[in-house]
Amino acid sequence: MMYAYCYADRKIEFGKTIPNGDLPCGRGPARKLRDVVSVNARHAKDGISLLVPGIPEATNEFEAIEKLKWFRDLVEMRMSGQAGWPASRGDAP
Repeated sequence: MMYAYCYADRKIEFGKTIPNGDLPCGRGPARKLRDVVSVNARHAKDGISLLVPGIPEATNEFEAIEKLKWFRDLVEMRMSGQAGWPASRGDAP
């Protein structure tokens, strides 16, 4: 089991546990989770880092958390094989 997680800087990391203070983005078998997150995340200018979509444009912390929840729901849907999009949480990315 692997976890995808991020903190306020919006950068997505992977690990066997979620560090204190970081927020979960998804969980599942390592290869599948990395594939799902990589396809659905925003790719940073460095070409390596993955970012939660919508957080850079968020105007406040509440909006950023809503973007993270939407992304987490999207990852969960894709991990379970569901197509479509999560229910909108405000202005989803």
